[in-house]
Amino acid sequence: MKKLAGIFIFFFSLGIWAQEFPVKVYVEQNGKRYLLNNRTVKIDNRPFTLVFEFDNIEETKGVYINTSMIPQPYYMLFPSQSIPDLKYLPQKVFSEYKYNPDNELKVHPEFFQYFGYNPKRNWYKFNRIEKKGKKLIGYRKVEQLDIVEKRRKVKVRQFKRPLYLFFTVLEENPGSFHKRQEKFRFKGKIKFK
Repeated sequence: MKKLAGIFIFFFSLGIWAQEFPVKVYVEQNGKRYLLNNRTVKIDNRPFTLVFEFDNIEETKGVYINTSMIPQPYYMLFPSQSIPDLKYLPQKVFSEYKYNPDNELKVHPEFFQYFGYNPKRNWYKFNRIEKKGKKLIGYRKVEQLDIVEKRRKVKVRQFKRPLYLFFTVLEENPGSFHKRQEKFRFKGKIKFK
């Protein structure tokens, strides 16, 4: 029985790791890229770039990201668990009047940032983008962290704690506020050496 349970767990975890996501997120530092989708990445206490690869920007226009210093409530969710307050998620997004002038990532246990692209307006929240057909690559520089709850900004060089990142993409259903659904999710953890 133990052997059967072990085989089941092995194939279940293999399925989770092998799952293809229409968005891949990488951490780029010192000319190296590390895939963040459902992984832990260890990097130096130096500025880095989050690289978002959208396989088909017409199908997946953006991703919601929660960045926190603690794993609760989002990072700890099991795939079968619903996102708390899912229908309010777009209202829990930080607004940026100018897109990333301070090269920062906002850190808060409850709120999100939205990184996406609107081709009709050429609108995005990245430092720069590259388009290749339907594929889009967005680069977001991170030199400091905006710890929103404490109202302070910390340079990455001075930050020692791990960052817990939770990513989700919602179905595009304009006008259906109460029927918001999740398309997919993944998470990642950044540890500083």
